[in-house]
Amino acid sequence: MVRLNIYTKAFLISAGIFIIGIFIGMNVEKFVASDFISRTRYVEESVQEIELEMLYFQGLNETYSCNFLGEIVRRTNNNLDELSGQLSRYSETNVLFGGTDVENLKKRYTSLLIKDWILQERIKKMCGDKTVTILYFYDRRGCDDCIIQGNILSILKNSFREKIMIFPLDRRVDLSMIGVLMSRFNVTTVPSIVIEEKTYSGIVVGEKLERIACSILNENITACS
Repeated sequence: MVRLNIYTKAFLISAGIFIIGIFIGMNVEKFVASDFISRTRYVEESVQEIELEMLYFQGLNETYSCNFLGEIVRRTNNNLDELSGQLSRYSETNVLFGGTDVENLKKRYTSLLIKDWILQERIKKMCGDKTVTILYFYDRRGCDDCIIQGNILSILKNSFREKIMIFPLDRRVDLSMIGVLMSRFNVTTVPSIVIEEKTYSGIVVGEKLERIACSILNENITACS
């Protein structure tokens, strides 16, 4: 009887710890998700602001308007970079109630990425902005080369800073625009990179990416010296 009581107490303690763990996990999860959603909303508002500014400045040819729009797009791109890291952390912490919420957040995030890329391309044409935009198609599952390419692009971004804007697109995200862009740029494998509408399939080493970026920028910047 004494041994039975000990087992009963051990079971109750274990069950209590398990329940507490679930409770803590749920609340941490809600906090992370809430923070991510608020950041996503902020970026969405920034993109809407860019669209309004472009409508206003579209018929004007003023240096100030181009600088202003370019700065907003760069700031939005930086916020999207932060969202990317936060989304990865959320995917890892969101274990108990993972699937649909995470996929919906990824879909929302990817929509913002594509919209930001489209706006940046329009600004480049309208203002002659010297910025290298890179579309990076990858697969988050079973693609070791994608991990390598992602690391190479991160190093490239650190070298060129605001002169390079990278838009990583996960081909598994259920978004029709992913298919549209892959078809337009003839992306048939991952990893693939699109720079100035030219597609590079497979791993593109850092030295080659630097040469491409420097040839496009044609500027005396530290990364190209």
